[in-house]
Amino acid sequence: MAALLAIILTRRGPDVSNSSSARTTVGSASAQLAISNRVVARKREDFVGSGACASCHQAQSDAYLGSHHEKALVKPGAELSQARFEGSHFASKLGGNTQFSRRNGAPFVTTPMPGGKSATLPVSYVSGVWPLEQYVVATERGKLQSLAVVWDSRAASDGGSRWFHVYGAEGIAENDALFFTGTAQNWNHVCADCHSTRVERRYDPVADSFDTQWAELSVGCEACHGPGAEHVRTAKAGKAAPFAARLKAAEPWSPSSTGSPTPRSQDGVEVEVCAPCHSRRTSLKEGFIASDPFLDSFEPDLLRPGRYHADGQVEGEVYEWGSFLQSRMYRSGVRCSDCHNPHSGKLYAPDNALCVRCHEPKHFDAEAHSHHRGANAPRCVDCHMPPATFMQIDERRDHSIRIPRPDHSLEFGTPNACNGCHTKQTAAWARDSLANWFPNAAKRPHFVEALGRERQGSLDAPRLLRALAEDGTAPTIARASALERLGTYGSEKTLRTLRATLDSPEPLVVYGAVLGAAQLPPQQRLALLIPVLEHRLRVVRIAAGKALAGAPLSQLSGSVRATLERVFAEVEQSFELSASRPETHVERSAFELARGQLVQAEAALRAALRLQPCLAEADLNLADLERQRGDEGAAERAIRAALVCNPQDAAAHHALGLWQVRAHRTEAAVASLKKAVELLPSDPRFSYVLAVALAGRGDREQAINILEATRKSRPNDANTLRALTGYLKESGQNARATEVQQQLEAMLRE
Repeated sequence: MAALLAIILTRRGPDVSNSSSARTTVGSASAQLAISNRVVARKREDFVGSGACASCHQAQSDAYLGSHHEKALVKPGAELSQARFEGSHFASKLGGNTQFSRRNGAPFVTTPMPGGKSATLPVSYVSGVWPLEQYVVATERGKLQSLAVVWDSRAASDGGSRWFHVYGAEGIAENDALFFTGTAQNWNHVCADCHSTRVERRYDPVADSFDTQWAELSVGCEACHGPGAEHVRTAKAGKAAPFAARLKAAEPWSPSSTGSPTPRSQDGVEVEVCAPCHSRRTSLKEGFIASDPFLDSFEPDLLRPGRYHADGQVEGEVYEWGSFLQSRMYRSGVRCSDCHNPHSGKLYAPDNALCVRCHEPKHFDAEAHSHHRGANAPRCVDCHMPPATFMQIDERRDHSIRIPRPDHSLEFGTPNACNGCHTKQTAAWARDSLANWFPNAAKRPHFVEALGRERQGSLDAPRLLRALAEDGTAPTIARASALERLGTYGSEKTLRTLRATLDSPEPLVVYGAVLGAAQLPPQQRLALLIPVLEHRLRVVRIAAGKALAGAPLSQLSGSVRATLERVFAEVEQSFELSASRPETHVERSAFELARGQLVQAEAALRAALRLQPCLAEADLNLADLERQRGDEGAAERAIRAALVCNPQDAAAHHALGLWQVRAHRTEAAVASLKKAVELLPSDPRFSYVLAVALAGRGDREQAINILEATRKSRPNDANTLRALTGYLKESGQNARATEVQQQLEAMLRE
């Protein structure tokens, strides 16, 4: 077991004993970005504005006017002269008193600021129209910030016509990362490119300033159709004038004997046009336009805890794209405009009348289907698109359009629509009721069997993840999510699955496979990912580049090295795009550190801490960098700084424990490592390290007890099983050791 302890204490990163040999000149990422911005500027000139469209597209223009798209971002107008800006105010326990007033007819807000001061700021823009309006204020250096006190635009009879705080009645304190002046509420980076057309953030990291520009203030025609200058020119010349994004009306649905339409092929364009603003994603390049492939401009969130439940239902604020990709509707060829008028954004019909436009009412809008009757019978969407509420009052429906599965609630703890209404009944009651009505429903396979069991730590998780990843009939986002998780179970079978899916024609699946491969040992990673470095989509290339940051460049052929250097430049450009975000600099530091670029890694961490002085993750990465330099004193100071920022940060207590072990402060180390486990018992890594430290001081029995507890809660953690096997053997408990060893071998065979 001494070898295990040595591995833990060193926490080795890249070999920096001769870091200059690991460095390579990839060209200036900033210079590359400047070239890119010149291209962006030229493209912006191709945008003509929505006003140029109305004369030829009057019906579409009339529908668009007053829509949520048209009101996505507007300058404050006469409508704000209502009483809410005539001296009204809103007070919260943590956020203090916010007052609203007018000066020479213009709206202003007086609000608490960091440092205990208040400021009076002009309302520069109004975002959204219903169910709430959020106000965007200008603070300093071109920064636009989203005010957290917002107006409820619903009728007073529905609880509206009032001020409220989007984070609840108590508000947000000025030292909270979510306070309105912080980077999390910065409009330029977080919100602008989905509330305006053809946005360029134009952030200057040296001055920490923005010069944000857009082709049109709100979400205009060209946000979905692409730049219109060429279209207008050719139309005036009397010629055919296609747009960059070739959107076209859907073909009529054909009926079938099931009462549902006959599936058709997915359009392939429309959903991608909607995805950039209806998904949870990270931008990879400046100034996307509607004709750009979604995955060439953005890195999407997969089905991860905190964002989605194990069965793919909405858990966090993820919008619609990731849900819709899971649905049978999407796989049957349904697109956004089958339900929503693309110009007004409104549904084509209310309630069940919308669904029976495609689904035969005698089959589906009937008591025989819903098994409910009377005025309180649920609508189709109540069962198949249950809602979640965000920003306190903004109710949004889950677009995975699923069949309720209370059996999954019992097995995986996921929500279900039945108990969303029947709150006094149990999930078992709902399961039995549905089994009586629809005997075959529970037999339908679902990807929760893989993702849910993996979250539970099931021993058969690797096999189930591989089966899901290789299932061409499963939703691509579920397959990608399985591949990302599969990388944590290194085996020959895992390698075969990753190798096969890296050749998939589905880009999202390839992306998931790259994320999975990134968790493998470096040499395995290198062999798998070199072939995708020239993939046509940026999201794949950048993910592969990040995974190969520590690749031994001197050992690669000239052509491979040149390709990897180009991809590294793209990675750097993506960091430049998000340089206003402290977490970007933390990620960049890890990338630079893996490449042996210690100076650049430290600069990135210092930049993160300038943007957010209390950022535990940055301090902990800085501590690791100082450890690699051999400066244990500086490493301790960085860890202590992280604990001052967040005394309840489990990772900080864990890091302190490791430092104390290296400093031979055994008792203090054990106390720190125990604290990490207490704060985050769900992380098997913390329990494993604590057990190794306990065994190292001779307390093998307590180490065994901790590992047994982890084995019970997370039975598929290979490190836990290996360590437990060794300690049981050392203590003479050979029978138990054999049992655990067999469990480990069975999991690896899976």
